[in-house]
Amino acid sequence: MSRQQEYYFNEHDENQVQKKYKSNQRLKVKRRIKILFVLLVFILVGTYFISDYSRISKISIQGCQEVKQEDVLKTMTLKKGDIILFVNTNKIEEEIKKMPLVKKVNVQKSIFGEVLIEIEEAQKIAYCIIDKTTYIIDELGNVTTTSDKELIQSMQSSPRLSGFDDVDLLKKFAREYIDIPDIVKSQTSDIVYSPKKADQTRMKFIMDNGKILYLRIEQMVEQLSRFDYEANMTEFSDYCEFSFEGENIYMKNCK
Repeated sequence: MSRQQEYYFNEHDENQVQKKYKSNQRLKVKRRIKILFVLLVFILVGTYFISDYSRISKISIQGCQEVKQEDVLKTMTLKKGDIILFVNTNKIEEEIKKMPLVKKVNVQKSIFGEVLIEIEEAQKIAYCIIDKTTYIIDELGNVTTTSDKELIQSMQSSPRLSGFDDVDLLKKFAREYIDIPDIVKSQTSDIVYSPKKADQTRMKFIMDNGKILYLRIEQMVEQLSRFDYEANMTEFSDYCEFSFEGENIYMKNCK
């Protein structure tokens, strides 16, 4: 009687050609899926940029009182219809900060095409008229011109500078003036450029109480920092003029 032959199989007995074919088919399917996915993404992105949803549809400006909204819109490069994703908020903020009376700016954008601009205005602290042109000094020391009648009218309660005929000197004064004590600024009525032959930067501060302070532009911050205004006004109430000359203060009695 013949013996039945027995065969043993293992994984190496599988048809390697067929196995390779199946593997290649799976790779092709995966590759096609990836290509379709990439194409779908490109189509969606392209559709988004073509559509109005990607564009700026609304620009809102808040915080403007003295600064005119139309001037803000003219100053910045941002316009309706620009692509919202490409808007550089830092650039827009820097553009607006260069405007007169602007202290701080915050620009925010949304994916829905809206841009919000929040402006904090600088306080006006003094004004000057030179050759029929009105110059405004703000709390940052900026000097800007204006022809806005309402703005000029609102400055009537602020100290007025007179006697200036040089805008550069006015700007020099403004840079120093912002750093003098607030109590002096708040109680100053008028400021007169009052030079002498040997003292070309001499200023005359006329105070609300009628007292007069004579100060030099380049020294007034240092001079007033050592001067206790309220205490001296009380102690030397009989004196009406205080002339600051270097580290000395010369006083004159009231007439």
